[in-house]
Amino acid sequence: MKALVKYGKGENDIELREIPEPIPQRNEVKVKVEATGICGTDLYGYSALKPPVVLGHETAGIVVEVGEEVKNIKVGDRVTTETTAYICGQCKFCQSKDYNLCIYRKGLGSAVNGAFAEYFAIRKESIHQIPPHIDFNSASLFEPLSCATHAVIEQANLLPHEIVLVLGPGPLGLLTAQIAKSLGARVIICGIEGDEKRLSTAKKLGINQIFNIKKKDIKNYLSKLTVEYGVDVVFECSGSAEAVEYGLNLIRKGGRYIQEGIIHQPIQLRFDQILFDKELSIIGSRTQKPSSWDKAINLVNEGKVNLKELVSGVLPLSNWKEGFGRAKKKNSIKIVLQPDK
Repeated sequence: MKALVKYGKGENDIELREIPEPIPQRNEVKVKVEATGICGTDLYGYSALKPPVVLGHETAGIVVEVGEEVKNIKVGDRVTTETTAYICGQCKFCQSKDYNLCIYRKGLGSAVNGAFAEYFAIRKESIHQIPPHIDFNSASLFEPLSCATHAVIEQANLLPHEIVLVLGPGPLGLLTAQIAKSLGARVIICGIEGDEKRLSTAKKLGINQIFNIKKKDIKNYLSKLTVEYGVDVVFECSGSAEAVEYGLNLIRKGGRYIQEGIIHQPIQLRFDQILFDKELSIIGSRTQKPSSWDKAINLVNEGKVNLKELVSGVLPLSNWKEGFGRAKKKNSIKIVLQPDK
């Protein structure tokens, strides 16, 4: 089968190769891929990447084979999957189903062959059924939606009527903003020059306030909105070091800062100002876990999150170079690759 293989650590160490189809183990499911979204980690890599490996983890497809221990999943099911391909099953995190924190965890598309391919195989516990009214391209966004759900609902414990600032209007930021709004928060999403299309999409999605921080004075706006207190919660979704400092300066005393984006460089922070002067809670949010998926699927079923609006391009897997190039540009949101027919 054709598969997009990351064969080295370099940014350009990627090529389309012919490799054997996966054979599912006793507790695994083999899925025929219908759609896989391009993530920033596919484009730029991160520490968990273990080449050589087939990339791709935001995916949806059809079950074509199940292992002999698989009982509640059948051939023909329309499914999506968590990225957890292996866990130790013994540590305190596995016992509490916080699989995202297991130090032995292996992820789909990073340490285990992923979904930029015709087929992939994964443990049965990671499989989720796709709601019947959701198309495959949209369903490939359930993974980033689950990451955003983990951040907003499980880590930030967002409350109705809180004022939320989302930094970065990419796919993760747009999903985070939708979830926060669905919970009754007042949501402000920010971008910079070049983010016009993404900010326009945020407006279509009904986000309360959209800001290009290079063109509008957001500090003055927030000062009036919050009676000079600052926002209750900041979600940093861009992975920008500059955005971290920017966001921390806009939170009220006693507020909460949640880091969703992956930052690839060291950051110097004044912790006396952050922790002592303002008593901020700084919270990490690492990918997703089973409970995040259940909540994410419910949000879509209830019509509270729009996935389809975020799909800005669909290409065959053989055109992956064009897809990766488009995904790096801010005039796109989510580019999806499909196996060649």
